[in-house]
Amino acid sequence: MYSSHLGLAIAVAIAIGLTAVLAFIASLLVSNMKAGAQAREMAAQAKREARQKTSESRAQDLRPLIASLQHSTNCGSAPERSIRIDIRVPQDVVPVFGIEAELEELLSKVARYAVDVMSPGATLQVSARVESGHAVVHWRDVDAAEPSPPLARFLDGTQAAVQASARMCERIASRHGGRLYAAPHAGGALGLTLRLPLFSRDPASCVRPATAADRR
Repeated sequence: MYSSHLGLAIAVAIAIGLTAVLAFIASLLVSNMKAGAQAREMAAQAKREARQKTSESRAQDLRPLIASLQHSTNCGSAPERSIRIDIRVPQDVVPVFGIEAELEELLSKVARYAVDVMSPGATLQVSARVESGHAVVHWRDVDAAEPSPPLARFLDGTQAAVQASARMCERIASRHGGRLYAAPHAGGALGLTLRLPLFSRDPASCVRPATAADRR
């Protein structure tokens, strides 16, 4: 009698253990299926975004986009908070392949940040040049009294609004195959530099990210 009860108890315990193992395996399968579906959806979304970017992208000349900052930067600011804008662009085209609205957004966000952190009446110099197969845009506070002025710390901002704006600018730069980073130029104080691949007839060649050697 005792042996039969013991055998039954062992059988029940084994059955419970097997049920738990099977349930665990089933949960793993479900989790893997969900993860696979999510990965496929993310890949599909990335492909859709890539196709959308390609369809919306055009050859752009950065010069008029930068020149528009002359009139838009201080728009909405109180007169006593206004800064001067010094635009310096070459005579030749500075061509990139991208979405005009996104490039305008990036340029304007940096300029608006400059209005917020630079001293009233100070001069924001925005320059463009072609260098080592890239289109390069540089912002700097000409009147900065310190080697690393607030303008150069845009990407390291601690305020939520500044962080959100900086991350958006970084994403736009990355989507266009470029990079936004703090760097000096022409012996001036530390500023911000945007480096984008120059436009080529082959759009695929316009997505090479900036290398460490480029970021001088």
